[in-house]
Amino acid sequence: MRLLLLNPRYLAPEELKKRYDKYRGWIEKGNMYVHPFEPPLGLAYLVAYLSVRGHEAKVIDLQALDMDDAELQKTLELERPEYVGITSMTPTYPSASALAKTIKSILPDAKVIMGGVHPTILPEKVLENGNVDFVIRGEGEKALLSLMQSEPFEGIDGLCYKKDGKAVIKPKSRGFESLAELPMADYGSFPAEKYIAYNMRLRGIRGLSMLVSRGCPYRCAFCAVEGAMGRKYRLKEPAAAVDEMAALKKKFSINGVWFKDSIFNLKKDWVMEFCEELIRRGLKMSWQINTRVDLVDDEMLATMKRAGLTQVDLGIESGSQKTLDRLNKHITIEQVRRAVETVKRHVMVSGFFMIGVPGETEQDVSETFQFAKKLELDRYSFSIFVPLPGSDLYDELKAEGTISEDPDFGAMHFTDAARSYCEIPLPRLKSVFEEINNYFSSFDKTEISGTLKVNE
Repeated sequence: MRLLLLNPRYLAPEELKKRYDKYRGWIEKGNMYVHPFEPPLGLAYLVAYLSVRGHEAKVIDLQALDMDDAELQKTLELERPEYVGITSMTPTYPSASALAKTIKSILPDAKVIMGGVHPTILPEKVLENGNVDFVIRGEGEKALLSLMQSEPFEGIDGLCYKKDGKAVIKPKSRGFESLAELPMADYGSFPAEKYIAYNMRLRGIRGLSMLVSRGCPYRCAFCAVEGAMGRKYRLKEPAAAVDEMAALKKKFSINGVWFKDSIFNLKKDWVMEFCEELIRRGLKMSWQINTRVDLVDDEMLATMKRAGLTQVDLGIESGSQKTLDRLNKHITIEQVRRAVETVKRHVMVSGFFMIGVPGETEQDVSETFQFAKKLELDRYSFSIFVPLPGSDLYDELKAEGTISEDPDFGAMHFTDAARSYCEIPLPRLKSVFEEINNYFSSFDKTEISGTLKVNE
């Protein structure tokens, strides 16, 4: 085995179970943050890309398999990979770092590669870890292929390494100009059925996540996607996207798909062609999307519904215009209201919200809560603001000294803040967050304490 790819745990298995048991009502009402459990599609794309070019790679999904250190050690000793790749988001970086240490203790000659959003944004910090040999910045398919082909690593696009004890940092990989170069992700490389079961609870569909795009042209101040994947928005061909849906339905007997792209419908012509292809083929599948409030209209939604759309998740974020401006959303409260009304005429609507944004007071959070109530959405997903490396707000907070040079990335969870970045003290912020989620997950809308004034 030349390459083994690891998906680290977001939370320890016992913590994940505890969260699910405690917050089941939140999850069933749409909160995807309290129990993070997403398939490792990035790794599945790496497996597929390498496979069609004659190179074998295997995924070990520690998150879905609940694999402990003893089981991991047995796997490493059995496979004895030459390279081990670890994907890492910011909240999973401590877990990824611990994995690198474990790998080196068992297979000291194996080369450890770390990729994903966090290493892309902070490559030099990651390479300070003595157990990490390489960092791949940006899209990793081509860089990994070059390594598997034994090309001199000094010349590999996006590959960072250490030389004479110093980090050599490369710009992000140029990525794919066209996603036609990218094969369908290998969904057989991870335990897909576990994610299907979770989607039944979270989304109400026997389905899997899918991606049809890369990049984002927007620059919301809290988001790191642009920093990782670039601003150039690229899409698969509509027919190729439908091919993938049909293949997933056949292989896993699913009846739905959740498109995890930050913005599914940025290009209306693409969406209409995609829908026409679905309708023409008679592929009966339900599907759900994420999008911005300023990108929905009746014509597109009517066509999408005919093609199987059942839910739209809107990036609403706040009911305070001050906060929306701070987040650089370039939307207004009135646009949000109109967008929700438009979506409701066709399909179910869910909303993403966050509280605790820098500069927010309890009045701003109260405005968000009252606004969310009035919208009467089908599902709600609230989070607590976390400054992600690669986002504008992270850079601002670091520049002013609010974030240390060596922050505790393991404490950066979107539902259990380690500190408050707004005007609300942390204990009160956490209390309000729990009360809001309890309200939206309860059929008995009992009054929430404090200044939120639920029943007014």
